[in-house]
Amino acid sequence: MALPALDVSENKNNSPHVVILGAGASFAAFPNGDKNGRKLPLMYNLVEVLGIGYLFEKHGVKYDGENFEAVYDQLSKSGQHEELVQEIETAVEEYFRDMELPDEPTIYDYLILSHRPKDIIATFNWDPFLAQAYQRNMRAVGFENMPRIVFLHGSVSIGACMPCKTKGWVYNRCDSCGKQFTPSKLLYPVSDKNYSADPLLFGEWDELQRHVKHAYFVTVFGYSAPVTDAEARKLLLDVWQENQVKDFALIEVIDIKSSEEVKASWAGFIVRENYAIYNDFFNTYAAVHPRRSCDAYAMATLQQSPWQDNPFIKGQTLKELQEWTLNLVKEEQGVLSSKGVTK
Repeated sequence: MALPALDVSENKNNSPHVVILGAGASFAAFPNGDKNGRKLPLMYNLVEVLGIGYLFEKHGVKYDGENFEAVYDQLSKSGQHEELVQEIETAVEEYFRDMELPDEPTIYDYLILSHRPKDIIATFNWDPFLAQAYQRNMRAVGFENMPRIVFLHGSVSIGACMPCKTKGWVYNRCDSCGKQFTPSKLLYPVSDKNYSADPLLFGEWDELQRHVKHAYFVTVFGYSAPVTDAEARKLLLDVWQENQVKDFALIEVIDIKSSEEVKASWAGFIVRENYAIYNDFFNTYAAVHPRRSCDAYAMATLQQSPWQDNPFIKGQTLKELQEWTLNLVKEEQGVLSSKGVTK
């Protein structure tokens, strides 16, 4: 099926689309676990899923199913259980490090392929899924056509060389000095998170903030901006207030909570009634207008000239999905004729 030409050379919106991922995004993508059935834990069941209850017993610490972040916060700040804290950190790192994407397309593949280099995907998650999706799709569509990705709480996939101020995949070496990258830290006391104190996280947050300041579209997937992470909420809200196009921008939230709860969580970010709430990624603007979300939204709202939908085709293999996306990439590069994209 041939679609009318979407002339991104004349009808483009250069403002970024910002995507923020929380634990709910990974859980929605992998409700039955990763490629090998390894379950994705949430904070309320992390100890159970990772099977580390015995560590608390070993060190004589009582654990009654409390929220993991709160328990870790108490342990790390008490200074009385350093060995237990270290064993917990090691167990968490090893569990997430071994997770793998399935061979078929996942929500993370769609997320990566639906955005352009001007856009950014920021994750609070430790798991390697965003990084793995980035790597396998980069080989297909080209590094120069990929969105930016940042890891706001660290990840088992990234590391850094602090002396050289460089970062990369954790298994790589620094281009400057040749030393192996140091894995990023994953766990921080929840009541005292200070992102500016960690050079790697400071750089990740700085890049996200620069994009949020100019964003025309913000999608939040499975992240509720909890009050326990007050610094993260403040860092996002402060720079959003400086955004000069926020009166026209759209806040889009993907969450299974009620609309009332979601709207209350993001009330400080919503301008007038410029928001949308979905419980399925495939209903979002990025899924309906892959790589054209800001452009299509601007044409529909500012020019009163909505574009025809061009949604992802479900049921494709990963290779088919990548080839379909390459048509959009070629259009961006001016390779396709004025007859438009062929699905």
